[in-house]
Amino acid sequence: MNLTNTQFVFQSKTKSVLIGGMVLGALCLILTFIGDDEYHTRFWTNYLHNTVFFTGIAFTSMFFLSAQITAFAGWDSLVKRVWESMSQFMMVGLALVAVLVIGVWGHFHHLYHWNTPGITDPSSPIYDHIIAGKSGFLNAGWYTLGTLGFLAVWFFWSYKLRQASVEQDTEETASLSYYKKQRKWAASFLPLGGFLSTVFIWQSVMSIDPHWYSTMFAWYSMISMWLGGLSMTVMLIIYLKSLGYLEYVTRDHLHDIGKYLFGISVFWTYLWFDQFMLIWYANNGEETIYFKERMNHYPVLFWGNLLLNFVTPFLILMRNDTKRKFGTMFFVALIVFFGHWWDYFYMIKPGARIAAHEAKEISEGKVKTHEATSLEKAAAEPKMSTTEAQSDTVAAAMHAAEDGAAAAHHEEAAAHAAAPAETHEAAAHGGEAHGEAAHGEGEHGEEHGHEGDKSFKAGFTLPGFLELGTMIGFLSLFLFFFFNKLSSASLVPWKDPYLEESMHHETGALINTEVEENQGHDDHH
Repeated sequence: MNLTNTQFVFQSKTKSVLIGGMVLGALCLILTFIGDDEYHTRFWTNYLHNTVFFTGIAFTSMFFLSAQITAFAGWDSLVKRVWESMSQFMMVGLALVAVLVIGVWGHFHHLYHWNTPGITDPSSPIYDHIIAGKSGFLNAGWYTLGTLGFLAVWFFWSYKLRQASVEQDTEETASLSYYKKQRKWAASFLPLGGFLSTVFIWQSVMSIDPHWYSTMFAWYSMISMWLGGLSMTVMLIIYLKSLGYLEYVTRDHLHDIGKYLFGISVFWTYLWFDQFMLIWYANNGEETIYFKERMNHYPVLFWGNLLLNFVTPFLILMRNDTKRKFGTMFFVALIVFFGHWWDYFYMIKPGARIAAHEAKEISEGKVKTHEATSLEKAAAEPKMSTTEAQSDTVAAAMHAAEDGAAAAHHEEAAAHAAAPAETHEAAAHGGEAHGEAAHGEGEHGEEHGHEGDKSFKAGFTLPGFLELGTMIGFLSLFLFFFFNKLSSASLVPWKDPYLEESMHHETGALINTEVEENQGHDDHH
């Protein structure tokens, strides 16, 4: 065997480029913080967005590797060190998530409306009975366990798996002892990762919209992370091969990963449509508002999500030969990577923008959350038509507007009571205006940063330059840590029992293609 280029060297030039990327990301975060609103909503959402996305890529790399080891897969042995190194970023993710946890306990950010003081206290003027009903799960203690605690468990498993894999290279004689250790850690990780990941995503992302719920959300969002990890795997393998590394990794290995990228993209689309279709068909206001808000006020995010994450990879990767072309695969992987980063932007930003506005209204004493849950009560009725839902939304908004006006302008309300016709017209007009500002959950009112409008706002309606710069910073941090870990062990696991199988791996698609090409060549002659 040729032992050249089996040890990755993290060159100083690469380090300088990545450090520059991290500085750019830090600068973008600082500029975001300085030019942000009073709650620094854009800053915290950018931080949460990238923390969850890149930590999730590390988690899904470990999950995918564990699945391959448990299934006795042999084709992946030559690329397993890539996934091992990617999974170790969960150690950095622990520090990043810890900042969010501290912010929850100290109320340093307003990402989560359920964390507002007094929101679950029946004696409080801002009492919300829906959030109070979920307070057994939506609280700082569970948030800490479901994010930081579970992430620590996952990192420990990934650390032990990589440790057993690296120590296997030091064996003087080939044996299965270290491989059995890897199988033990891999097999036990699958249920830990599969079940606990739902709690992680419920706490960190879905609870941004505390009134909304979906039983499909956890699987949908984790598949999105997985595709981010697969696309990054493709780009890293192609980059390493361009430097002369991974010489035993062939187009056959790339073809197999490309099939995963294609198949899981279709599966992601199935989950997206399944969640959307069931919620649309049931027409339950507590559920439909999530999509209504995004379709009506964030259409580019909504439809761009499908374009980037389904249409593009589906059309390009449908042909077998495109999965074997390095240039095409790198291009598609780059689109899919950005697309699922976009997907998490779409999940986080609208709900966090609403939460910040609610925090502002509460601080100014303008809203009583417990009086604004009429929509959920009305929407609980089965088979409610869209017209009825909209009527009840407007009625709820009219009632809230009338109560607020009566409390603030008692004399004016009394004058209107003396003129019923005029009062009705004014109330209808006020209710209509308030209904435009209100969205689905009924109690949200106008959005943060706007007084009753849904106009464009950089960093919320669409990613801005600061969001892209922050993403580059987090990506540079991820790659810096990845390359550092990759350089600490051989790129080829020489004592892996499936190494020979991986080195001689050929896909059925390649064999069939070669046969067809040979037949066509013979027919031509």
